[in-house]
Amino acid sequence: MRLARNIILLSLFGISTVLVSCEFFEDATNPLTESEIIQGLKEALSIGLDNSVTSASGVDGYLQNEVIKILLPDEVKDLQNKIETESIAGVVPLSVIYDAYIAVENDGNDLFEELITAMNRGAENAADKALPIFGDAITTMSIDDARGILDGNNTAATDYFYNETNTELFEAFNPDVKTALDGTGAIEIYTDVVGFLNYEYDPTGLGLTSVSPSDVLDVNLPANIDEYATNKAIDGLFHLVGEEEQKIRADPFAWGSSIIERVFGGN
Repeated sequence: MRLARNIILLSLFGISTVLVSCEFFEDATNPLTESEIIQGLKEALSIGLDNSVTSASGVDGYLQNEVIKILLPDEVKDLQNKIETESIAGVVPLSVIYDAYIAVENDGNDLFEELITAMNRGAENAADKALPIFGDAITTMSIDDARGILDGNNTAATDYFYNETNTELFEAFNPDVKTALDGTGAIEIYTDVVGFLNYEYDPTGLGLTSVSPSDVLDVNLPANIDEYATNKAIDGLFHLVGEEEQKIRADPFAWGSSIIERVFGGN
């Protein structure tokens, strides 16, 4: 009786072992399809974009993030440096003229620092407008490079998305950034920065003569800052998306998504 029971148990164990082995074999021979890869990549990018926009659109989302903080355009930074170091005829420091200018035009507040703050506030205010624009771009992802993206570096999906959509995203996002910059005063501040070049300063204080920074400064400032700020705002968002992609690749099981687990979890 005991022998028969043992035979039955051994038989059942053998059957279950075969079933488990077959199940494992099926999983091991069930490679990802292109449609699954695309779905996983799109979902990962969607999560990355949502988290990134939430982060960037918060107060100080750009301004206090040293990696994506929008700094002065090179030409404007060059002007700032020249104001601090150069003079007219070696007699009248440009810094003195600048101090006189901002006392009249900006209540004595530094235009360059205010421009940095206003540009970053503009990017923060516009960031949430990017989400639907980015979302539409995700739907157009081709399957041609899907496997290469999956097997690529830790930001391969973000890099691909950036390269494929950057021009269209700029065109769609630029009006929102420009509106936001106007709302934070960045455009007006920049107008005052440019206006400094033609400021007439009387070093005697008696109205006898005047000098202008344009007499000695050879700078070619951008016509506006909205295009620069738009590009920097987009670059900042993509940097954040890249960080999110790295998190997903490092731990695909932390997001509650079966397709992300399958695509990034070693299927």
